[in-house]
Amino acid sequence: MNRRQEGAGFWKLALALVNLASMAACGSSLNDGAPLAKAHIELQSNPVALYDAASGKTTVVLEFLVRDGSGRSVDPATTKLQRFVDDQATDVESVPNFQDTKLASSLRLGLVLDASYSMTTWQPPAFQPMKQAALDTQTSIRAQFSTWNSGTFTSFASWFQDQYVCVPSSASMPDSAVLDIPTPKPGDATKLYAATAQMVDRMKQMYDANPGWSSSDHFALVVFTDGWDNYSWHDDTAAVATSFLATGGSFSCAGPGPMALADLIAKLQAFPQLKVHVIGLGNAIHTSELSAVAAAGRGRFVSNPDSGQVSSLFQEITREFTTVRRDGITMPLPPGDYEYLEQVSVGGATASVRFRFHAGDASAAVNAASIVAQ
Repeated sequence: MNRRQEGAGFWKLALALVNLASMAACGSSLNDGAPLAKAHIELQSNPVALYDAASGKTTVVLEFLVRDGSGRSVDPATTKLQRFVDDQATDVESVPNFQDTKLASSLRLGLVLDASYSMTTWQPPAFQPMKQAALDTQTSIRAQFSTWNSGTFTSFASWFQDQYVCVPSSASMPDSAVLDIPTPKPGDATKLYAATAQMVDRMKQMYDANPGWSSSDHFALVVFTDGWDNYSWHDDTAAVATSFLATGGSFSCAGPGPMALADLIAKLQAFPQLKVHVIGLGNAIHTSELSAVAAAGRGRFVSNPDSGQVSSLFQEITREFTTVRRDGITMPLPPGDYEYLEQVSVGGATASVRFRFHAGDASAAVNAASIVAQ
């Protein structure tokens, strides 16, 4: 079996970083469409069916997020799962221990941080909290992977400040290097689109360099900004390169070329394996533009005008990476076609996913056209 067959698109069950009560209290909003009326299952990839000839058993695996009525991802530990094959409830012998599986998922995460001057003008200021929240995001996800996942997690943090977009000089720089991003000066403008485009290009190059990526390997980008882009139109490729010392190395800064919103969106649409989440801080952000970036990147736009809740905004996006559920069945089914139904109960509501699959021989597979998640 090759890796793409094994790459079932599923993650280890991970701990939630914050509980639902504290998230509800923070008052942040998810603006990637109309609010969901009830709990909802969001598949992260198509389910797969795998047949083991030695045992005669077929394994069906799916990877999904559970969202509550407001669209927030839900801690899997708070849900109740029920599994059915041809409308018959499965027994405990049919549920494999996914923590023991050798199948793994990996995450490559890019961070694009706004280091323009306006970040320091909030009361309370948002610049230092943003850096700390970015560090907490990386270390929390890294801890999840070391505990629950045999895959790998790699993060890359970049930031933009006036003419420059800055990146780590070495891949070995620690997560804490983000705390050394220099405080911006009055007049430092915002190159949001240019900085985001550079990170998209970097992650696309990484993806293209390894033909072995499977559907269980994830690429994600988190963009944090407190305002709209006002400087990406300008060509700064002639700007003199500079650098800033940081823990474990330095940040190398160069002036990027011009970048329009339409061109950034085209880049995102051309890289369907990448998910882009946008965090917008403040009541002066251009919601339509930031929402468009998140939509083109198949991700979420989270906004909150309260600068004191920067950490909560990052935590809400971090939940996108740490509350993905992997589930399914392993059963000795005779050769034939079957229907699988998974129901997830949360907060008094029930979400479900249903699909047809073939089992019992080497032709085991899921009928992708039959998948219905709700």
